[in-house]
Amino acid sequence: MASFLWWIVGFYWVVSGGATLLLNAPRLCWLAIILLAFDVFRVALACVVGIALCCCLLCFITILYAVSHQEGASEADLCILQRYRFKQTCGSGEKASARAGSMIPIAPTIRDPANKRALLHEDAECCICLTAYEDGTELQCLPCNHHFHAVCISRWLRITPTCPLCKYNILKANITV
Repeated sequence: MASFLWWIVGFYWVVSGGATLLLNAPRLCWLAIILLAFDVFRVALACVVGIALCCCLLCFITILYAVSHQEGASEADLCILQRYRFKQTCGSGEKASARAGSMIPIAPTIRDPANKRALLHEDAECCICLTAYEDGTELQCLPCNHHFHAVCISRWLRITPTCPLCKYNILKANITV
């Protein structure tokens, strides 16, 4: 309210007696002009922010809803999963993409002592990125025994904590164990 009152009085004062005020009290005149300019800037900024909020309110609500209800797996949930290193076993006449291999455990967990697992060539690919496992690639295996590239499955599980193949929920499994 005081700002609105200053707006009326200040503009009247500067406009009606501007030349006389500038000659008799130049500092007071410039102070009034600076305060009016500051008030104009503040009102304009408030209008821009208000319009932006009204126009983008739906976007803000959507983003806040997505962030607050994110149900992906945490880093602790991902650390529980068994890690493997893929080792290719190839014959002399086979193509590189059609090689079978085995999954060698990197560090067995107490919950899953994890033994070496053999893979047929049709199973030696990640169903998330659809590329064949290469020799030395790090893999992760879910409790449902489906395996993926470690990078691919950790990105997937941070968004949704379910297996991409069978929809096994790793969070609900950790609660019951």
